[in-house]
Amino acid sequence: MMMFRISKHFFAVSGLLLIPLLLGSGISSSGRAGEPWDDGPNQPAGTPSGIHPGRVVWAWNPDATNENCRSTFETGDWYWKPENTNETIVGTMFREALGKLSGDSSVTGSWDRLFHHFNMMKKGTARGYIQGEKIFIKIIQGQSRWILTQDEKDQGYYLSESSGDSGSKRRHSWTPVETGPYIVLELLRELVGEMGINEKDIAIADPFAHIYGHNYDVWSKEFPDVMYCDRSSADHGRTLIKPTEKNMVHFSDNSFSDKIYDVVEKADYTINVSNLRMHGAALISLTAKNHLGSITSPTAKLLHYTHLSRSKEGAAYEGYFKYRALVDIMGSSYLGQNTILSIVDALFGGGSDETRGPVKYFMSPFNYDWCNSIFLSQDQVALESVCYDFLRAEWDGVNRHDPHNNEWEIIPDRNGIDDYLHQAADPANWPEGLSYDPDGSGHPLKSLGVHEHWNDPVKKQYSRNLGKNTGIELISIPDSLVRCESAPEL
Repeated sequence: MMMFRISKHFFAVSGLLLIPLLLGSGISSSGRAGEPWDDGPNQPAGTPSGIHPGRVVWAWNPDATNENCRSTFETGDWYWKPENTNETIVGTMFREALGKLSGDSSVTGSWDRLFHHFNMMKKGTARGYIQGEKIFIKIIQGQSRWILTQDEKDQGYYLSESSGDSGSKRRHSWTPVETGPYIVLELLRELVGEMGINEKDIAIADPFAHIYGHNYDVWSKEFPDVMYCDRSSADHGRTLIKPTEKNMVHFSDNSFSDKIYDVVEKADYTINVSNLRMHGAALISLTAKNHLGSITSPTAKLLHYTHLSRSKEGAAYEGYFKYRALVDIMGSSYLGQNTILSIVDALFGGGSDETRGPVKYFMSPFNYDWCNSIFLSQDQVALESVCYDFLRAEWDGVNRHDPHNNEWEIIPDRNGIDDYLHQAADPANWPEGLSYDPDGSGHPLKSLGVHEHWNDPVKKQYSRNLGKNTGIELISIPDSLVRCESAPEL
């Protein structure tokens, strides 16, 4: 029997109670005393994209997860276990969010609108999905590269019960916040079961890593013919993939170019499934950073210099107007620009260290529970901007999270974390003398979407929520979480 949370009506008004406290304390919209957003609230930049330009949908249901889940090695009660997620509620959340994003109340109608819009934008022809076209679902399983022993890989990529001594890194890093089973399962049910897409035309992978056995078991039970890809082995139901013969992504500071994997190159459409989490070498890790697993070189040595670092020793890259490799990733015709839908799985929010497990969040409406959320958008810049606002408001240096993953309580609020979003939104924000052209086409990127910060972490309103005809629109489910001064277009 699943032990899901009881209703907490007490917290329903907590956001309203916080407003006078925030105003009286001098805490700015960033959640930190005396430190406003670098570009201020509600100052949109860039060109919004999507059927409803700049729209991000946030679905929240406190019953989506088991509030009693601990997800530590001592308990073995991992967040991805079936007793810790209500897959029926998650499926309903995703379907409702997809409908709000597309403006169509049916699953098939929603996907058809997404395919038509994507093909119009990329190929100049407004048409739906054609049988035989390939879909690549990019997930996150990066820690499987080192957390799994060779024996565990040989046995099917399952985490064993043995971790070494109690102080080992492996023990403390057993199940980080990465892709779990149930949002991807819902994607497959919609694409195969309702859209009629052939299982063999869908591939799932974190190409630079391995799909965990606990995910494979859930997905393959219903969809055995989907391609579950691995770069090292074709054992255990996996499909072997390999790097492309030629370099396909050019990094615009001329540092190097790189190959991608064949499953990425052949995809007609990509669905990017990331998580709401932070990262020690980039400070936040969302959909843009997810695609570092789609290129073939180890990025720690090659691209981490273009991010910020949690340590002040790595602070030289703080600030704005600096080269950011994530802009090239977002602008690549094989990666960000081949993405039909960007998803942030926030059922369980990440802690301060990406190598460790989830923690409960304090900000409303989470109120020290799991985040129980899913974010969707066609505008990758807008989606990352919204999720960054959530992370910076939550990790404000005041909240004290579960000590098993709270070593750096304030790292999402460093100067320049959103520099890549400024640059992705507007070429006017590029470094002097640098031109982003990840395809090496001779044609620099244009705006990749719209960037903006909300008005404050209680109201969570963006420009379109305030009745403006520009900027981001954050649509919430339920709609009481984010008020719109004018009714959203459906």
